[in-house]
Amino acid sequence: MRRRKMALVINSNIAALKASDAASAVNKSMGTAMERLATGRRINSAADDAAGVSIASRLEAQIRGTDQAIRNAADAQSFIDSAEGAHLEIVNILQRMREVAVQAATDTNSTADRTSLQSEMTALTTEINRIAEVTQWAGQNLLDASGGGSSNGSFSFQIGANTDTFNELSVSISSMTAASIGVGGATTTFTGAGDWNTAGASTVTFTGVALKSAATATTVTYSSSATTLTSNILYWASSASSVSFKLGTGTVTASVTANSGSATGTAQDLIINTAIATIATAINDANLGYSAVASTDGSGKITLTEGSVLVSSQSLAQTAITSIDAAIATVNTQRGSLGAISNRLDSTIANLTNISTNLQAGVSRVEDADFAAESTALSKSQILQQASTAMLAQANASKQTVLSLLQG
Repeated sequence: MRRRKMALVINSNIAALKASDAASAVNKSMGTAMERLATGRRINSAADDAAGVSIASRLEAQIRGTDQAIRNAADAQSFIDSAEGAHLEIVNILQRMREVAVQAATDTNSTADRTSLQSEMTALTTEINRIAEVTQWAGQNLLDASGGGSSNGSFSFQIGANTDTFNELSVSISSMTAASIGVGGATTTFTGAGDWNTAGASTVTFTGVALKSAATATTVTYSSSATTLTSNILYWASSASSVSFKLGTGTVTASVTANSGSATGTAQDLIINTAIATIATAINDANLGYSAVASTDGSGKITLTEGSVLVSSQSLAQTAITSIDAAIATVNTQRGSLGAISNRLDSTIANLTNISTNLQAGVSRVEDADFAAESTALSKSQILQQASTAMLAQANASKQTVLSLLQG
């Protein structure tokens, strides 16, 4: 068997080169281990793990979005609880109003007693309106249907990290003013050409109550033997001597002066300056079921200022009880809806917190350093560094034996 012989050369020290390469590799490995131990991260640059960098970045975006969604949901819950708290106080006021109405419904009260009860009823209605106007969250009104992105009482909350509809929660909060829940508290102005006499309109609305005729919901009948006109709203006939229409729960009948300048049956403005004060007085004298006060400035307009439900008589007090019961039901319905959403947000926050925790665990597995493994790698590298350095020294020294051949 032929044996290969190792030549004795000095121009190429192969052993030293291999030892040097080993020392270089060990130094790089040791540097990587030290970097990971210093930062606590397995991935410190894209070169460490190209795919891992991309995965970790996407997970980080999801985590930060989810954490913000948790804060959003908590803010939304506080927002809703603030609105619900105001609803609670409105219900308390309505309960007291009902108590007053029940008290006023008995004839053991004198006229003076009912006047005092009416004063309290009016004050309570005013407070409902005040609560509805001043209840806010960060400058947005909550109870007058003017808040939200569309300024209509609709609010949208971002409760997820993404943009689809499942990551949004929409809440509508209806107006809780006294007029909106049916216990009064508003001002409406009617003009001859604009509101009372517009052909094609269906009804005129006074604080949520349609202006209707005594006969039907869409016609107005004039008490005139010569002419009976029907229309969408109100028309004027020169032969008419009085007008009758519904407002609230009562009927208003007013004597008016005919517009002698018009032909019989021609559509004209109902409200003319000679008759407007008469109609305002008739409204004030009518049993409307609301403490509405009509006034005029002589310019062809009637302004109706509605205060509160009336308890000035036994029958009005009973009507007020019915109206207040309906208002309590309206407020409680919305309170129930808000309470349900608040409870739902508890689950939303809990779920988002769990998602965030699991996402954090996923990122940790991708990019965090395993200290046990890296400490072992560092110790190994340090030992190998010492060994490779020692072998490099031995390889360099081994060529010294060639000199003995040159010595005699």
